[in-house]
Amino acid sequence: MRPRIMNTAATSEKGVALLIAIFALLLISGVAVTMLLMSGTETAVAANYRTSTQAFYAALAGLEEGRGRLWPGHPSALGTFIAAPGATLAVGQVRYILNPSTGEVISPTDLDSSNPYRDTEYQQEFGVPVTSATVQTTTSVSNLTLANTPGPLFKWIRITPKTEQAGGTDINGDGVLNSTTPVFFDGTQQNLTSTGRQVLRVTALAVLPNGARRLVQYDLSAVVLNLSFAAALTFDGQGSALFPPNSNVYTVNGNDAASCGMPPEAAKPALGVVNPGDDVSITASIPANRQSKYTGSGPAPDVQNINSSLNPSYQTVAGLEALIAGIKTNADQVIQGPASSLPNLGTASSPTITYVNGDLSLSGSQTGYGILVVTGNYSASGGVGWRGIVLVVGQGNMTVSGGGSNSYEGSVLLARTRDAAGNLLPGPAPGPTMLDWAGGGGNGVHYDSCEIRNSQNNVTYRVLSFREITE
Repeated sequence: MRPRIMNTAATSEKGVALLIAIFALLLISGVAVTMLLMSGTETAVAANYRTSTQAFYAALAGLEEGRGRLWPGHPSALGTFIAAPGATLAVGQVRYILNPSTGEVISPTDLDSSNPYRDTEYQQEFGVPVTSATVQTTTSVSNLTLANTPGPLFKWIRITPKTEQAGGTDINGDGVLNSTTPVFFDGTQQNLTSTGRQVLRVTALAVLPNGARRLVQYDLSAVVLNLSFAAALTFDGQGSALFPPNSNVYTVNGNDAASCGMPPEAAKPALGVVNPGDDVSITASIPANRQSKYTGSGPAPDVQNINSSLNPSYQTVAGLEALIAGIKTNADQVIQGPASSLPNLGTASSPTITYVNGDLSLSGSQTGYGILVVTGNYSASGGVGWRGIVLVVGQGNMTVSGGGSNSYEGSVLLARTRDAAGNLLPGPAPGPTMLDWAGGGGNGVHYDSCEIRNSQNNVTYRVLSFREITE
């Protein structure tokens, strides 16, 4: 009989498979738990990012409402709530636009720690609490566009003048952060000398129902056009022609009317030309018995070469085209010609910037206010008049007919930069212009610095800087 042999190796390995299975199960479970935790973390991060982004855009909407309502043409413009057109908002003045939810009270000047909407940032910028400022408030219009639709969840917008201290920048380089003088922007750089337009600081706080908060800020300034003129009526070209009326009441006057009561500027020529010899030919076209009707800084008939006093950029095709392109960018209305009317003529308190791409023909008794650019031929009949600036730049031809008792108060400039087909002239100097004025009545062109300045007040506000503030 053979002895029985036991398989001891097989017997000793019977529990290994179970251990491996348990270890694999634990490993899989660990990976699963880790993935669940990671998923939860990513969900939380995504939720936080989403609410943070919502708060950011809500605050940004507040900045844009504030910027939009600074524009005089806005349906709910802030107007004198900020400062009269052309005036300066004094340091220490604070204007809030409040945006409460239904039944909610927003009081940024309540600095109690329990108030979630308190404005402590003001003291960081100006060195004093906002309770020491002169504060005015108005209500947001963010919910007025869509009925029964909640608007952005910003809580307040604050508008203040910028100072060196508030901006943390020594603008004039004197080593002192001035806290009492407002800052201005001249189109190129900021200054403390009242050159250009005032810089306003617009700050907005957004708070969502879940407590997410963002505080953001713009520095803004009205667009600076800086349009100035060296004569009441300028023929800005080579070989320009004048066909004047033979009316006893028709006048061209370069003496500043200064209709707003401001100190008048020095007298300007009645008629200004830039091409040598045009002053002689245009003077010769004025009837001998009407030469006394052209008055200004020189003897009547006051026709002068203003080549040395007219802005050099106005004396080249490229410069003139850049000028009207900049105006078009800021225009309230851009109209494709030929046009026989203007949708909005503007008012003295709200002048318009109108750009007509092509011909414009106006008739009847009507007065426009602001800046008018016509790139084609401009014709007016009857009692048409304008208060501000008229630039016939392109074809450079202006025709006036009929009597009436209206006039052009401000300044008129004619310049030819394009041929009849609309192609740019080779330049650099602009081509010949033409003014044909028949009839007369009380019509004429009269220099008025106030109307020139006022015509440039109705401009939008550009963003000079943006920052987000960490609370």
